[in-house]
Amino acid sequence: MFSKLMCKLYAKTRLDTVTDTARLLGISVQELSRLIHLRELPSSRRVRELLSRVEGVDSDSVLVEAMREAPLPFPHLNNLTSRYPLSLYCFLYKAIDALKGRAFSMVLTVEGSGLILAALISLTMGKRLVYGVKGAKMVGGQVMSAEPGPAYSVKTSKRIISFPSRVDLRGERVVIVDGVVWTGSTIYSMLRYVERKSGVVDSVVAMAAARRALSRLEKLVEAPVYPLLLLD
Repeated sequence: MFSKLMCKLYAKTRLDTVTDTARLLGISVQELSRLIHLRELPSSRRVRELLSRVEGVDSDSVLVEAMREAPLPFPHLNNLTSRYPLSLYCFLYKAIDALKGRAFSMVLTVEGSGLILAALISLTMGKRLVYGVKGAKMVGGQVMSAEPGPAYSVKTSKRIISFPSRVDLRGERVVIVDGVVWTGSTIYSMLRYVERKSGVVDSVVAMAAARRALSRLEKLVEAPVYPLLLLD
């Protein structure tokens, strides 16, 4: 329930002013600020009471709309984690709810927006964090005529993800975490890494996932897949 409240509070403060949101909840702006920034954890009874006052807020639609805004020009960020950092609280507690009761020992991700969520999960749940680094390799090319002389044009490029080579995953149950999943290729790379290192994939958590990519993942991965936000 707490994750649901955090998501609705984030969405409401995106739609209205903090003052209007506090007025709707029947609390002071200061109390709302403490709640949003996790400086004050309400009781279960209080969570139910606050939820009843924001029940009509569709938090998922607000998050999806944020993703549809003009994308950032940086490949390792997305609209959610950089423009609206408070949404990370929503995703963190959704992830904790999904992973509650699962016996995993490690969190694996790749640098980028997924690393932010993975680090929060690791710190909050007390699990070891391992992550890979992205790079690119240029392959092939061709010489083309151009004024005032020839120019070399790269024909193709191949994305490379480097994972720690000395990490021993034998006996480890690994939760794979990714940011926004459009094709699933990053998750496939992590799955192969866990397999090569003789680990076991406990589950997969995606901050957001396109429905087509999710469908392919669920067929490929034997472990549970938890998309925290679905994208069309």
